[in-house]
Amino acid sequence: MKITAVRIYNLASIVDAEIDFTKAPLKDAGLFAITGDTGAGKSTFLDAICLALYTKTARLRGDKGNLIEFNGDSIKLNDARNLLRRGTWEGYAEVDFLGQDKQLYRARYTISRTHKKVTGKLKVAEHTLVTLPDEILIADKSHTIKEVESKIGLNFEQFSRAVLLAQHEFAAFLKATGDERAQLLECLTGTDKFSRIGVRIFERHKEQVAKLEALKAGLQSYTLLTSDELELQQTKLTDLKAQTEDTKKELTKTEKALNWYQQATVLEQNLLQAQQTQQQASSALESITSQSEQAKQAKQALEIKDNRSRFTLLTDQNTAQNQQISSLKSVDHLEVINERNTALVKHTELLNNANEQKQNAAPVIAKARELDSNIALQDQAVKGTESQITKEQSQFDDLKQQLKQSNNELELANTDSTKSQQWLNEHAQLHVLAKDWSYYQQSFNTYLNAQQQLTANLTQSQTLNSELANQNERLNTQNNKVQQCEVALSGEQSTLQALNTQLNEFNAEYCDAQLKSIDYLKEQRERYGQFNAELKQSTQRQQVLNQQLNESQQAHVLLNQHLITSEQALKGNEYALNQARLRASENVEHLRTELRPNEPCLVCGATEHPYAANQNQQLNNLITDFENAFNAAKKQFDHAQSELHKHQTQHAVLTAEHGQLEQVIQTAKAKQLDIKNTMQGARSELNDLTPDQLEVTYNQLTQQKAQYFEQQKRQRTLQTKVNELQVALKAEQQAQQQLSNKHLELTHNQNQLTSKHSELSAQINELGTTLNNQFENSGFWQQLQANTLELTELNEQVTQYQQTQTQLEQSQKRQDTASEQIKQLTPLVSKSEQSLKALNEELVKAKALLDAVKSERLALFNNEQISADDYQAKIISEQEQSQTQVQASQKGYDDAIKQRDEHAITLKNVEQRLLENSQELATLEARYNQWFTDFKAQYSNATHEQVKILLTLSSETIKAHLNQHEQLTQALTDANAALKQQQLTLEKHNSSDKPTQSAEALSTQLSSLNEQQTQLQNSLLATNTAIEQHNQNAKALEGKQAELTTLKTQVEQWHLLNKVLGDATGKTMRNLAQTQTLKILLHYANSHLKTLNKRYELTAIAQTLDIAIIDRDMADEQRSVNTLSGGESFLVSLALALGLASLSSNKVQINSLFIDEGFGTLDSETLSIAMDALDSLQAQGRKVGVISHVSEMSERVATQVHVSKRPGGYSTVEVL
Repeated sequence: MKITAVRIYNLASIVDAEIDFTKAPLKDAGLFAITGDTGAGKSTFLDAICLALYTKTARLRGDKGNLIEFNGDSIKLNDARNLLRRGTWEGYAEVDFLGQDKQLYRARYTISRTHKKVTGKLKVAEHTLVTLPDEILIADKSHTIKEVESKIGLNFEQFSRAVLLAQHEFAAFLKATGDERAQLLECLTGTDKFSRIGVRIFERHKEQVAKLEALKAGLQSYTLLTSDELELQQTKLTDLKAQTEDTKKELTKTEKALNWYQQATVLEQNLLQAQQTQQQASSALESITSQSEQAKQAKQALEIKDNRSRFTLLTDQNTAQNQQISSLKSVDHLEVINERNTALVKHTELLNNANEQKQNAAPVIAKARELDSNIALQDQAVKGTESQITKEQSQFDDLKQQLKQSNNELELANTDSTKSQQWLNEHAQLHVLAKDWSYYQQSFNTYLNAQQQLTANLTQSQTLNSELANQNERLNTQNNKVQQCEVALSGEQSTLQALNTQLNEFNAEYCDAQLKSIDYLKEQRERYGQFNAELKQSTQRQQVLNQQLNESQQAHVLLNQHLITSEQALKGNEYALNQARLRASENVEHLRTELRPNEPCLVCGATEHPYAANQNQQLNNLITDFENAFNAAKKQFDHAQSELHKHQTQHAVLTAEHGQLEQVIQTAKAKQLDIKNTMQGARSELNDLTPDQLEVTYNQLTQQKAQYFEQQKRQRTLQTKVNELQVALKAEQQAQQQLSNKHLELTHNQNQLTSKHSELSAQINELGTTLNNQFENSGFWQQLQANTLELTELNEQVTQYQQTQTQLEQSQKRQDTASEQIKQLTPLVSKSEQSLKALNEELVKAKALLDAVKSERLALFNNEQISADDYQAKIISEQEQSQTQVQASQKGYDDAIKQRDEHAITLKNVEQRLLENSQELATLEARYNQWFTDFKAQYSNATHEQVKILLTLSSETIKAHLNQHEQLTQALTDANAALKQQQLTLEKHNSSDKPTQSAEALSTQLSSLNEQQTQLQNSLLATNTAIEQHNQNAKALEGKQAELTTLKTQVEQWHLLNKVLGDATGKTMRNLAQTQTLKILLHYANSHLKTLNKRYELTAIAQTLDIAIIDRDMADEQRSVNTLSGGESFLVSLALALGLASLSSNKVQINSLFIDEGFGTLDSETLSIAMDALDSLQAQGRKVGVISHVSEMSERVATQVHVSKRPGGYSTVEVL
């Protein structure tokens, strides 16, 4: 680490300074001195380095964190922002340095105020770190310090001891504690791994102890059955299994009968749903009958939709054209032309008059402007004179007022002075007290208080003697009560302890756990058998359904193929029939008779008509054949569709029943697996017991638990009695203690009162003698002693005397001031009055001349108040307005002529279009009437209004209505087929295997069997669990004993390691390792110390981190470093600092060293030796800076950074 440049701006006394170690002469100098007068700012240089790197300084870190007021800011004493120079709003410290990675960096610490003002509040300081020379920001705010520490390799504490030896911190490492030395040495040598090893030893020992305790606690939970208990549980398990099998058979039979009723209920619900579906489909089809009929008519009416649309459009156009023709014919163009010609002639005459008026007004305007200039000059003169008069009048009034006030003040001051002097003369005895009243007031107060305290002391002493006698009697009585309570409590506690021993021998938790396990085992065994029977029955039924589903699927494929074939045949016959009907329809035949060669068809617009002449009877016969074929295909398709729907319904019923069975099977398997896993996971010795064995065990545990509860009840009774006796004893003891404390307190108070009485008596005698000597003949002292005068009253009299003295002095000063003011104001008032009179005469003359000029100006425009420019603008405006009116009239006349011609052309064009539209309307109406005749022949009730309504329906709506009718028809067919299938299925179920018992009786019987099965399963599970738990515990105990022996050996080994090397922070191992590092450091330091002072040698004390001094001149006597003188401490500390630099070169290379003060404690010879040692560091490539005001050092060091004090409280920095 090496510092290359330091910059300071507005910190402490330094305004702006830069010290660049990369430029001559500092570049070539390994040793330089920072010199200057005391207080010039030499140490500020080191403060700036610390601020830029670590945001704090060595001088401020020891200050307390008390708040102070700093230019309106409340900040702490150790806040670095205190260094901001007064009268500035910004300051900073900046350091360029070479890091451990050989990369240049720049650290900057900036202090500023808000709004860039000196009066602004202090902002949070900014701390940044950038790389050089590209100045890329790599850290700011709180992250900067961590980055700086990583780049340098030292934190602030280590930096201040290894690099920066600041003022008052020079011997910091020498006199540091062992822990502080260990931390610094650990960082410098990179041996922090020893601390981590110590922490790991501590943690490992803690882990092993925890494992051992957990293993011991686990072994206590293992329990084993006796041989008799094990045999009983196994017999009980066999009996429970036989009972469970019998119950399973009954459950299977009952569930099969109950399922018949459940299936019948499902089939009845399906039949009801099919009936509802058939009724809904029939109602839906009936509701759209009229809508479907309308859609069919609308589909036919689409043929004439274009005709009606064109007819409506042309009718609307004719109406608009008739209105336009009427509007055009109503306009009278001749009258408009005459009116606009008259307006043109009138406006031309007005324009001529305006031009003539403009020529005549030019001379008058020129004269008016001349008079306006003269009026402005005269008016300015009048206003200037009025302003001077106002100012002079104000000054005259002020002077008169001041003179009057001074006379009044002089008279009032004379009166006040006379009154004050008279009162002081009447109270002259208070003169002595007024000079030093605070002293006399305290003396009087002390004397009077001592007398009051002495009287109170006598009264308290008498009362206290009486209380002390009563307290002795109460204390003896209470001691007897305490002894009686202790004897009674001891007897009850013995009885309770014996009962507790009996209760502790019984394991209540184990008993409860066994009872719960037995209940649970019975329940699980019963449930497992029930699910097994259900699974068997469902599996058999599923096999039957699988066969039926396969057969149904094959039949569905055949029926579906038959339906597709029938549908294809139906669509082919339908298409052929529709084509034949289209060609043979009455409308088509009629339209064909109307076709003419080379004329367009009304339907398609074609001019060629190949079917117009082909009309014969064979076509009608062909249509009949097509209809017969279509009806046959339709009947076959309906039959196939009905068969398919019927089969789909049957298949759906089978699929639903299969799915229900599959769900029942999966649920039963899952529950069986869950029971099996649960019983296996909680397996104990109970699992292997028979039901009878479980019942015997259950009764034994219940009896033991009842006995345990009875003993507990007795224990609670005894415990309550013991608690009551303890509370009573505690209360009596507290009362005894309170009485004893009260007795001691009264005795102590009596001794204090006796001592206080002696002190007060002596104090009263001493003060009384002193005050009598001074005020023996004074009336107030005699009144105070006689208690006829209060000290507060005397204080008020003395205070009034002091105030009256002050008032007298102030009145005399006021007299002198008022007299001087009267003398100065009298001539000034006379002079101001004369000046005011002359100005008034001048104002009268100026106003007369101004009035004459204004009268002449007003006569120019017939006494009208108007300026020349406004009059000229008025004439020009009237001329321009006339010109605009003439142009507008001419344009209106031309527009009227043009509009007349355009209207005539428009009228002719509209009449021609009206004629053409009327002809086309007649043709469209004839075509529509022919179509309507044919349509009415087909639909006799049709009207023109209905046709209009049909034409409003879109083709999409028509298609949707027809499709809906077809879909609902098909839905009704499907619903009828499904209803029939459900009826057949229900009849078949009712005629097969109907149980003899009712559903309610079967349900009751099933619940009873399930409950019985659950109880059997619980008993079976509990018995089996107990047996299995016994086997597992026996096997586990064999392996746990071996593990316990091994773990105890490991704990003993880690305990020894932790005792010697381990702790939670790693301090023990770290300090042990750093004792070796310290020896190496002292080796380096002694090599430097031999050069500085051959008398002393540093050594480590035994196996510690403490340092001692070996004195060669005293027969190698070893003594503490605290016995060194100031100069000797400096030399030893310097040797240690140089040794630290040498030691740290292995991990943290330190190439800069700064020393602040300490050289003033050395004599000339020692100073010369120290300088030689510092010079030797240059050969190692280090740069050493020395801060000192010692003249001999300044002369010895050629390169200097001189700090000079300047007037105004600032300093300048110069490199010499």
